[in-house]
Amino acid sequence: MRATRGHVLLGLLVLVGLTAAGIAGVTLRYRAPPAPALAWLVGGLLLATWSARAFWKRDADGAARLLLFCFGMPAVVLGIWMVASSDFSGLPPWLALGCAAVTTFIGVRMWKDWRRAEVLPNVLLEWAPAEDILEVDGVHFAVRLAVTEEGSAPLELHLMAQGCVDAERALTLKLSGPPESRLRYPRETTVHLEAGEVGLLIVPLFPVPGAPAPGKLSLQPSARGPSAPRLRHWRARRYEGPLHPAMRVLGLFAGILAWGGGMHVEVAGVSEGKPPPPQLPEARWKVLWRPGAEEIQQARAAA
Repeated sequence: MRATRGHVLLGLLVLVGLTAAGIAGVTLRYRAPPAPALAWLVGGLLLATWSARAFWKRDADGAARLLLFCFGMPAVVLGIWMVASSDFSGLPPWLALGCAAVTTFIGVRMWKDWRRAEVLPNVLLEWAPAEDILEVDGVHFAVRLAVTEEGSAPLELHLMAQGCVDAERALTLKLSGPPESRLRYPRETTVHLEAGEVGLLIVPLFPVPGAPAPGKLSLQPSARGPSAPRLRHWRARRYEGPLHPAMRVLGLFAGILAWGGGMHVEVAGVSEGKPPPPQLPEARWKVLWRPGAEEIQQARAAA
């Protein structure tokens, strides 16, 4: 959730900076004195540059989409205005051409990134269909419920994760929803995912026998780690945690569609069985695949 809020706020700062710089540029062109307008122009450009750089470090693809929106919309609006007014003189045509050139450059770069050949295997895609895979801060993941015939827990929540960037990620899974009178489960689990690594997090779930069905178990995954280039270039649908409606509206002004729906799984009740143990077992982390040194070097060379 904090990552989505950061994206929205940084996107708005980029938009505010570019808008201030654009208004100051028009003022410099048609009005005097130039000193206040020049200060607004420089300040707006500095704000937009700083915000775009911070956004790029968080999410390069998201920043590219934002810049595509910021430069593409003025080009379209100016083009429509010039055609409608039949006026192709003065500053607007040059602004439209400049915005169109930047938009084309960003679009070509994004297309090349999407078409880039993968070096590391997409192990997660063999475990879950593409539409069920989400991404959070450089980590692909998918979840499913499993009924266990053997073991201490009657149900298990499986979360498979694979690292996409050239840095370690601390992956945290928070669970909430059903009360302890219906379902016992670990509230929070953190594991460490090395660069390019693929692993399976197994979280035990203990429905209380005879109690009403637990219902929706809410999941809130998050990842922390330094910014780094991508090793896996395929991008899954971005995970969006619970988000305040005001942040969704603000995101629209910056060209960011953030619905913030979160995710959950439906847990059924059990009529009979052993009661949950007083001390719940901890979640388990199993490494399923880890790239070798040569594969990492090849992925870095292709990045």
